Amino acid sequence: MATLSHDLTIEILRGLSVKDLLRFKCVSKLWCSSIDDPYFIKLHLSHSLKTNTNHSLILRRWGYDFLSVNYDSLKTTQVINPPLTNSPIKILGSCNGLLALIDDKDRIFLWNPSTRKSQVLPSTEIEFSSTSISSAPSTYYGFGYEPISDDHKLVRMVQSHGNNDEYFHSEAKVYSLRSNCWRRIKDVCFYLKNRKFGFLANNALHWMVFKTPQSDNRNLVGFNLGSEEFHFLELPDFCLDKLFWEINNFVVDVWIMKEYGVKQSWIKSISWN
Repeated sequence: MATLSHDLTIEILRGLSVKDLLRFKCVSKLWCSSIDDPYFIKLHLSHSLKTNTNHSLILRRWGYDFLSVNYDSLKTTQVINPPLTNSPIKILGSCNGLLALIDDKDRIFLWNPSTRKSQVLPSTEIEFSSTSISSAPSTYYGFGYEPISDDHKLVRMVQSHGNNDEYFHSEAKVYSLRSNCWRRIKDVCFYLKNRKFGFLANNALHWMVFKTPQSDNRNLVGFNLGSEEFHFLELPDFCLDKLFWEINNFVVDVWIMKEYGVKQSWIKSISWN
C-alpha cells in the first residue's frame, strides 16, 4: 500500500462500505484523517448515490432500537441502538444517511446509524401564546438537505386551531445544522392534518394540507429548503375529486409527477384494488 499514491488510495476507499471504512481507520493516522475528512465523506456519499450502493433500510423495533437491513443482501440485518435508548424514539425524517429522531421528552437529535455518531439539537420554545388554547398544539416536522448551501435542515411547524375557525395559531421554524441554531420563518396559512412528517423530493419538503379544518379537499404544499419559502403544487383533477376510500371498495392509485411543479405532468403509474 505504501507504493500507492494518495489519490489512488482515496479512489479505492470511496468504493468500500461504511462498515469497512470504520475498520480501516485503524490502518494508519493518514487513513484515519482521510476517511474522516468532510471532502471524502461527500465523495463517498456521491459515489454511493451514483452506483446505488451502500443503501440500508432502517426499521424501528418496539420504539427503543432499530433494525438495519442491507439493500444489497436483504438477509443481512443488524440490530442497532440509537442514543437515548431509555426513551421511546420516533423518526422525523432521513437524508444522506442521517436520521432525525425525537424522544418522548421532545429532545431532537441527528444520528448516523453507520458511524453511531449523534448530535443533540438545541431546544426551541413555542412562541405563540397558549393561554386561550383548549387543546394541545400539533407539531409537524420535515428533514432534508440543501445542496447549494451544503446544509441539512429540519423544519418544525406547530399549529393549534378551533373546529370552527374561532382561532388559529401557527408558527414555523427551521434548524440549520451548519449554524446549529433555530430561526423563525414566515408562518403558514394552511391547516396540517394526519401525516406528521414531510417527505423530501426535488430539494423540498412536502405535506398534504387543507385550507380549512373541516375541508376534505387536500392540497400539496412544498417547502423549498434553499429559499425557505412555501409553495403549492397542483394535484391531478382525479385526486381532487376522489381523495377518499370506502371500506367495501378499497382502491389504491399511485400517481407520479414527471416534471416537478407542472400539473399536466401527473400520470397514474399503478392502480389496484
